[in-house]
Amino acid sequence: MLTHADGLRADDRCAGREENVMSWFSLKDPVGTNWRLNTGDLKNTKRALSQLGYYKVPPERGIDDWADTQLFDGIRSFQKDNGLKVDAFMRPGGPTEKTINARLAFAGATGDDDVERSPRYKCTVCGALHGGVYSPTVCHNCFVK
Repeated sequence: MLTHADGLRADDRCAGREENVMSWFSLKDPVGTNWRLNTGDLKNTKRALSQLGYYKVPPERGIDDWADTQLFDGIRSFQKDNGLKVDAFMRPGGPTEKTINARLAFAGATGDDDVERSPRYKCTVCGALHGGVYSPTVCHNCFVK
């Protein structure tokens, strides 16, 4: 099981047990096409989306602090693939940020970010079978409660 410097296991993060814990991906300000963007948030968003396969890092620039169309297309694609409102907008603590954290946690815990598979996990809260998109231990319904 993957454990981070703060001592919290990946499945604890996914299960929503993150009181007073800094998440892997944390926005300081909203990110959207019509917002003034925090440069740290831009870089972190690009890194997270790149790890999940939603942002291809331009080899000539690397991960930089410029907002590009590819970034917002990646946010939209991520939102669409995860059943979120598709608007290329993210806010601190919002559903897109939380879902990115859940996907990062799952990928880190299993070494795999291909979470579109048949149900093979049993929710420890309600007992439902699920595909592990949000956590290998908690289903989507229990995760969002």
